Amino acid sequence: MAAPTVIAGTKLLILVGAGGDSPGSPDVFGEPCGLTTKNMNFTLSTNTTVIPDCIDPSLPAWEAKDANAIAAEVTGSGVMAVESFHTWADWFLGATSRNIRIQLVSPATNPLSLGYWQGTFFLTRLTYNGVRGQKVQIDITLASDGQITFVAA
Repeated sequence: MAAPTVIAGTKLLILVGAGGDSPGSPDVFGEPCGLTTKNMNFTLSTNTTVIPDCIDPSLPAWEAKDANAIAAEVTGSGVMAVESFHTWADWFLGATSRNIRIQLVSPATNPLSLGYWQGTFFLTRLTYNGVRGQKVQIDITLASDGQITFVAA
């Protein structure tokens, strides 16, 4: 049996766009410090229609599904790094969506990355948690704002 090639959890990167220096200039992406747990979740909402049996309508009907909408959500938690405080606080209080990349860095040198998902996201939840004797913790949730795409390496 051959072992699979796997990726370390630290190689799932949440990269936040800082915006270009001037209108039309490219976004500059960076990973805010402090997140130790990161997740990306895709969902597909569906509509359900009950389809009866035409010969014997008393039989249980089958449900048919139609795709309705696709969404992505990114969550993270970890220590509240002072270096990243303004990234999260300013974004949340600004109530605007920002460009995000979620990248998977390959354990192999070629290609260095498997690629990344990119789109605009709102920071929909920002939680700070402090417990005596521990460091302040942060939890974030990002919700997609429109279509996201995958860019292969």
